[in-house]
Amino acid sequence: MMIARILSLAISFVTTIFVARSLGPENYGQLSYAVSFVGLFSFIATLGIDQILFRDLVKYPEKRSTYLGSSFLMRVLAGLVTMIICCITTLLINKDVISNILIFIIASTFIFNAFQIIIYEFQARVQSKYPSLISLIISITLNILKIIIIILGKGIIYLALILLLESILYAVLYLYIYKKKLKESVFAWRYDSAVAKKILHDSWPLIVSNAFATIYARVDQVMIKNMIDASAVGLYDAAVRLTEVWYFIPGIIVSSLFPAIINAKKESDVKYVKRLRYLFLFLLFFSITISVITSVLAKPIVSILYGPAFLGSIAVLQVYIWSNVGTAIGSLCNSYLIAENYRRIVLFSSFISMTANIILNFFMISRFGIVGAAWATFISYILMSLSLFLFKESREMVYRVIRNN
Repeated sequence: MMIARILSLAISFVTTIFVARSLGPENYGQLSYAVSFVGLFSFIATLGIDQILFRDLVKYPEKRSTYLGSSFLMRVLAGLVTMIICCITTLLINKDVISNILIFIIASTFIFNAFQIIIYEFQARVQSKYPSLISLIISITLNILKIIIIILGKGIIYLALILLLESILYAVLYLYIYKKKLKESVFAWRYDSAVAKKILHDSWPLIVSNAFATIYARVDQVMIKNMIDASAVGLYDAAVRLTEVWYFIPGIIVSSLFPAIINAKKESDVKYVKRLRYLFLFLLFFSITISVITSVLAKPIVSILYGPAFLGSIAVLQVYIWSNVGTAIGSLCNSYLIAENYRRIVLFSSFISMTANIILNFFMISRFGIVGAAWATFISYILMSLSLFLFKESREMVYRVIRNN
């Protein structure tokens, strides 16, 4: 899974650079805006049920057809409703015909994404290599298609259709490996209203948390488009891409080492705190190092990768890259809070960061442009971490980690 993830990210990153250079800030910004706009509604389509479904497939394998059937129907209906809401919303607030067409196409992916629940059946059976292989194959194929489209001089509408094709291919291939490898049929799936209610009951905190996280991650580009223009979105997204390429590393580190930290708690509370502190210091050192190097080399990095048309991204990158610090520490904090079952703190910190990001973007974009949006993201990440001091449980642990006692 990790190998497939890294290879897919590398291929997508190279392709994105090529696409951005070829389209230029304005056209690339149009496409980025459409993706971000549709992304704002994605939490409705997923219903936050994925982790709950995975848990229940592991706990109740004999009921897999009921859990899969109930989850699938809910995801299909939620996807259809989300697509309709997304399309109506863009018609009400957007007067740009091209943006609306792009959004219509990309919003259609919500229906086909319902088939992604098949992934969790493979994970529950510890056979994740098959979905991972499909992910890698689709990533390579579609990125080649994107390059061909650019070489042929086709526009951003065709690139949006590639995103729709991606969701269709995933649906078809997931169905294929489900039947081929597991010897199962989707026609055996059954909907059960009691199971559906149970899943939704357990998933509602995740729906809220996903809503906060999704809005937080997408709202800046949507606001930039409406407060400035599409070209500004293109310049901003170029810096975001160069920053996000580092995001997966803290996630892998935390997911790999955190089980050892949890096990240490069974042996000794002192050992538990000590390992938390070491991981915290490592993530802090790693993220600050990446941020300093990128800030210093921002000009040659942008010039070489994106070209002269994207020089306006340099100042954004020099600020936005520091959100890596917040991301790294945030991944550790979330893992700790979930492990300790502090769900209300997770929800509150997510709400704080989302609200702060929206308010800061509103004021700072109007005054400082896209650099202001980068500052808004950085500050809201810091506020998310500082919100841990508002709760006694998390505050005491933070003090212990910092003081090494």
